[in-house]
Amino acid sequence: WYQRRVREAVVSTQSTGGAPAGSQEALVLGLVKHIVGGGGASVKHGACNTKLMVAAAHAQQAHSARCVNINYTDSGLFGLSVTGHAEEVGDVLKSSIGVMASVLSGVSDPDLDIAKTKLKHELISERESSSGMLQTAGIESLGAGSPSSAAALCAVVDSLTAEDVVSMARQISHSELSSYPSVTASTCPCPGNSSRNIIDRIDIY
Repeated sequence: WYQRRVREAVVSTQSTGGAPAGSQEALVLGLVKHIVGGGGASVKHGACNTKLMVAAAHAQQAHSARCVNINYTDSGLFGLSVTGHAEEVGDVLKSSIGVMASVLSGVSDPDLDIAKTKLKHELISERESSSGMLQTAGIESLGAGSPSSAAALCAVVDSLTAEDVVSMARQISHSELSSYPSVTASTCPCPGNSSRNIIDRIDIY
């Protein structure tokens, strides 16, 4: 039963252009991500209380919806990644796009403050280890010419406003959307044949 249910899962990704690491645009996109639901929930561990997951609560099968903000040296990738049962993933994606669109109407002060706290924690955590420090310093040096300290980035985050977030959401809404092919668990290549390997690969995607 477990493996049959897992093999009915579908991953769908909708994305648009992001921003390079260390840029103010990347930080604003980071706020958007945390406002709607950056971490999301996995198929393995169930739902959570992000706006994306609450909007998708009508789904009867295991599902996941999260916002991704990936920053490279000279560009980035921002969008939605949803996972769900083949018959429900379309509805989950539709509700997720609705949550993203709601940011255009404005962001409350509590939501903005929570998003800022989460984003600053993320920035600090990325630099806690020596390997994380080297990785972020390298990416930012290649893109911006010099690395930024966690304190400097957190100060920029504190200076961002709700208007900055809404403006970025408007920019996203006018961007060209890229839709990646949906991946089913039965066709997703993974080492071995166990259902655990299959579900792990879906969760990482």
